Amino acid sequence: MGWFGPSTQIGVNIGTSSVKIAELKKSGKSYQLVHFGIAQLPDEAIVNREIVNHMAVVDTIRGLVSQLKIKGQSITTSLSGPAVIVKKLLLEQTPINELEDAILWEAEQYIPFDINEVVFDYQILNKSGPEGKMEVLLVACKRSMVDNYVAVLKDAGLNISCVDVDHFALQNTFELNYPPETPAALVDIGASSLKLVICAGGVPLFSRDSAVGGKTLTTEIQRHLNLSYQEAEILKIDGNTQGQLPQEVTDLTHVMAENFASEIKRSLDFFIASNLGTTVSYILLGGGSSRLPQLPKLVEDACGLPTQVLNPFQKISYDSKIFNEDYIQGIAGTASIPIGLALRGFAK
Repeated sequence: MGWFGPSTQIGVNIGTSSVKIAELKKSGKSYQLVHFGIAQLPDEAIVNREIVNHMAVVDTIRGLVSQLKIKGQSITTSLSGPAVIVKKLLLEQTPINELEDAILWEAEQYIPFDINEVVFDYQILNKSGPEGKMEVLLVACKRSMVDNYVAVLKDAGLNISCVDVDHFALQNTFELNYPPETPAALVDIGASSLKLVICAGGVPLFSRDSAVGGKTLTTEIQRHLNLSYQEAEILKIDGNTQGQLPQEVTDLTHVMAENFASEIKRSLDFFIASNLGTTVSYILLGGGSSRLPQLPKLVEDACGLPTQVLNPFQKISYDSKIFNEDYIQGIAGTASIPIGLALRGFAK
């Protein structure tokens, strides 16, 4: 079919601080990483998941696509944040041709926006669930947010074939690389949010988006050491010129990691209290802040569950002449969502 034909899919993850793009090639049941890149967005280009500076986001995407020499046009992107609602509904048995109206009727009580300003989709999880009712997963989002994200991708010269949700992209990556039957908590800690999804057997059991992320740590380093935001970010990620962290940064990092661990524990406690009899076997961490020193151990100690960094490359190969081992290890934490989006493209 040709290198850039339907055998490749591209995931574009637009975060609040960066854009990440992953392109995968499929051969039989095997996947290979073709391209991967990250580009930082200008400060305040996206605030609270709302695109504030349209052209800055367009230019960042266009520049990254050009840098990676991506030719493919089959793009899957995703959304997250308070404008995205993911809710499991229990409905009385309803004929399929009446199901959409029944879901809309039920959904209105959970959607804090005018129902006419919302786009939604749903999937039947279980036709005969608890009490004989239908179990349906509802996903809804403000139409304006979807339109804004689609617009920046179109203006950057890309064609969108699917808009997904960050939580489900994370789940896609997990299910390819780990035994999907075992209940696991997947956590992605980005610049401005902590996303958590608990899934088992291919079904998302619980999801949550918390407004805590790595940007808070950068701001604290900036304030304590009187640095620019960019200098603080570099210090957080790479240390100083000797590759070492000042004690103040080490202390701030430890406090932030403890905050992340507490937030994850709160989410797990809420899930377990609401789903009696359901357990979680382990926790997998992703996102840029998953690289914080000691974070897996702190989460493991706080939650009492085995914890490690999610590795999206257990079942995805790559050409070692293009991507060396250090690079792959360096991007493992941040690659899960864009890779999950590319995988979603193959499922269409």
